[in-house]
Amino acid sequence: MVSQTDATPRVSVIVPCRNEAAWIERCLESIAANDFPKDQMELLVLDGMSTDGTRAIIGQSAPKFPWMRLLDNPRKTAPAAMNIGIAAARGKIVVRMDAHNEYPSDYISKLVYWLEKSGADNVGGVSAVCPSNDTAAAKAIAFGCSHFLGVGNARYRIGVTKPTEVDTVPFGCYRREVFEKIGPFDEELVRNQDD
Repeated sequence: MVSQTDATPRVSVIVPCRNEAAWIERCLESIAANDFPKDQMELLVLDGMSTDGTRAIIGQSAPKFPWMRLLDNPRKTAPAAMNIGIAAARGKIVVRMDAHNEYPSDYISKLVYWLEKSGADNVGGVSAVCPSNDTAAAKAIAFGCSHFLGVGNARYRIGVTKPTEVDTVPFGCYRREVFEKIGPFDEELVRNQDD
């Protein structure tokens, strides 16, 4: 979706993680499969000192993804990871992608397209919640997390039919200057740190 010209902006993808051995490989593979030009992208994986083998899995992936760097996050929280990543990032655009997810192959290019088209400071997509297994409980939880009765008007959970202004988005795509204007993520808030 982003035209692959000299005007293609440099993107820094930041992935906070800690003890994600069960998920990190699929996450990294899905990011690598994105159609955004790799010569205009860097992947910064911020590991919160994992103890479950996550770092070894990232290390095994490194030769496949020369545009990836593993950075330490000794404070072990997502907002600290984001702040360390933003400080190290070289891109004009910063995309947060969490390790416990897999992403469509056009995810980054669509985000960059809508960031540029909309003029917004941050854009994101709809987060599809899938059951972790085939049990009735897992299916009910996934349904509840994707229905207005379970999540209210959280449009990133229930979906939209066209681009629209919202209160928050998951896995945001930010203009770097946003952090220069309003400051970094609030590290005192382990959750909702983007408030």
